[in-house]
Amino acid sequence: MAENGGVDERRPQVFVVSSQTLDVPTPPHHVHEKLNAHRFSLIYLLLGVALLGVFIEAGLIFHLYSRLQSQVSPDNQPMEYKADKPSSQSGSLDHNEIFPKNQDPEAESKPATFLQYKKSSKEQETKVLHWTHNVFPTFYTSLDIKNNSVLYIQQEGVYYIFSKISYNTNSFLKHQVMYCTERYSNNMELMSSRYFSNPHKGQTIEYSNSYLGGVFQLYKGDSVFVKVNNVSLLYGETAENFFGAFKIH
Repeated sequence: MAENGGVDERRPQVFVVSSQTLDVPTPPHHVHEKLNAHRFSLIYLLLGVALLGVFIEAGLIFHLYSRLQSQVSPDNQPMEYKADKPSSQSGSLDHNEIFPKNQDPEAESKPATFLQYKKSSKEQETKVLHWTHNVFPTFYTSLDIKNNSVLYIQQEGVYYIFSKISYNTNSFLKHQVMYCTERYSNNMELMSSRYFSNPHKGQTIEYSNSYLGGVFQLYKGDSVFVKVNNVSLLYGETAENFFGAFKIH
């Protein structure tokens, strides 16, 4: 109570708050630093995995290259063709010598043959064509030829058989590839083609070709041969009339 006037005057109380005494939380800087550290660690990890993959791939490529190099030998190198002149000691050049010899020993046992036509007096009766294998480029391997006409199978397997003839078309012609086996009493026709002449063409002689080819399962002891109904219709050089077979499986 104040002494002046006897009146008890109350004055409002004023509180001063200093900003230095307020405890205001500040953003934690160490949290951002921790997140940044995790991000860089992840980036470094991905880079490390990528580099590891590159090193592994390079190692595999080097290993494969080394393995291929080790498998290459002088025997596997491609043979260089050389057309040398015949020596003075040899009067003639064998046509087979100009071709590189097969380096695969198994290839020599694979049945195959290529024959060319050779006219014979016996075929007029039997109608079975005769062939030769003694001139270039004819040959036969692991097959047996009897009477210069019948091809005997020595190894069981799947064979491709083919025959081609050239003939004049002034009469009827039938071209056949026949099959003989101990399992059947009669010969069987494997393939055939026929040509009928046109009577309106008169006496004009024209020429044509007949080609037969197919795949067959053959067994040891089986035989195949070529037959025509009229041998006198055949014409042309030996290269235009041929017969052969080779094992494919």
